[in-house]
Amino acid sequence: MASLVAGVALSGSASVALAQQGYAGISLGQAEVKDFCDGLSGLSGVDCDDTALSGRLYAGGFFDEYLAFEAGYRYIDETSVEASESGVASLGFDASYHMFDSSLLIFTPEFGPVRLFAKAGLQFWRQDMDAQLTLGSDGIKGSEHESGLAFRTGAGATIDFTESFGLRLEWDYLQNVGDDVLDNLESDIHIFSVGPEFRF
Repeated sequence: MASLVAGVALSGSASVALAQQGYAGISLGQAEVKDFCDGLSGLSGVDCDDTALSGRLYAGGFFDEYLAFEAGYRYIDETSVEASESGVASLGFDASYHMFDSSLLIFTPEFGPVRLFAKAGLQFWRQDMDAQLTLGSDGIKGSEHESGLAFRTGAGATIDFTESFGLRLEWDYLQNVGDDVLDNLESDIHIFSVGPEFRF
């Protein structure tokens, strides 16, 4: 009985300690969808942009001084392709992304106010695709959605200004995101971002 009570007390203490080491943040950055413009850039009448603004909300907690778990939501704005032929016909295509992720993070010891970290995990992604074909004065629009599960990893650094506030800089690598039927729509995505982080 004594051991049971001790175990419950220890578990409660650990839960409180973990709750006291929580954090949350928001980040903004630029995403590059690696394969989106493959074979298209440089073609006459084709304009392709494989970069987009990305934003992420996240929250997590530390298991101990060096290991943490976090979850987040990310939105990647539109990457786009526009093609036209002598002003008679044009085709526009856009793809944007919604992502829900979870990761384990491993931190280094502190270097002054700076700590480095590496992370790995999984994410559920949804790709929203919109296309518009214009022939003269007539136009046709269509949309499609794809979703799936993908691996994610990355690295970064946190810079502490106070005990409860800091700045986070990071690089994320998202693997095999998007429609796997069309080669250009299944891509690896690189994201560089920065934003404030709050601890509690």
